Amino acid sequence: MFNRDRWIEIFETIKSNKLRTFLAGFTVALGILIFVVLFGLGNGLENTFNEYFTDTKFNNIYINGGRTSKPYAGYESNRLIELDNGDLNDISNKFDFFIEGLTPRITISGEVGYKLKSNNYTIRGVGPSNQDSEMNVVMFGRYINELDVLNNEKNVVLGRLVKQDLFGDEDAIGKYVSGGGRSWKVVGVYQDDGGDNEERIIYTAYTTLQKILKNTDKVNSIILSYKPSIGYDGALELEKKLKSFLKNKKNYFILNSSKNDNSIEKKIFNITSKYLNIK
Repeated sequence: MFNRDRWIEIFETIKSNKLRTFLAGFTVALGILIFVVLFGLGNGLENTFNEYFTDTKFNNIYINGGRTSKPYAGYESNRLIELDNGDLNDISNKFDFFIEGLTPRITISGEVGYKLKSNNYTIRGVGPSNQDSEMNVVMFGRYINELDVLNNEKNVVLGRLVKQDLFGDEDAIGKYVSGGGRSWKVVGVYQDDGGDNEERIIYTAYTTLQKILKNTDKVNSIILSYKPSIGYDGALELEKKLKSFLKNKKNYFILNSSKNDNSIEKKIFNITSKYLNIK
């Protein structure tokens, strides 16, 4: 019930204690602001963690080609450094003891269709261990296997959203999609917690793409998954040995998922500082 005298008394008290009223209001406002900032920071860290660490494994080392920035050993700067199957075999043979999985990656894009539906998708040529490295979960059928690689099979594994785009509720396994003037057999459908972009990718054997791309033996990158049993110090030592080994062949960029620290918190804060240029 409204009490006029009580409200008059409240306003008189506020008027006679302006500083106390201001400080009390400021404290409350500051508390709310701090809460909002911390809540937003917490959500941001959670989203960063989910985006980065649910997409790929902790124990991945990425090796990528590029261009040199300085003259080296008689070669001019801006020299194109490419990876190939020979590099893949050399790494596999020399570091076999440390390796849990090893896969090359070739990435292109193209129009892929089924019946009257088509769209442009990322197409990646990979090896079987890419499934574990990228944490792809097979929903239907199977993933790329060694026979696909050995025989240059035109088999593909569709991301969940690719399957949804082209096939809807229709079963995709065993059906053929068209792309690049060729027919590709769908052998599997996968899902990936990394987000929609990761589920709009089509995987095939890397040797198949190499054959199509004028019989090249080039690859865009190599993903090495080391054995978790070697630990954090072992991972750093492996990276050091990789750098030393590759420096004698070429210049590379290496990204080690465990480079920064063995604590999750520091990994999150140092995500953008994990590229190392081998000079």
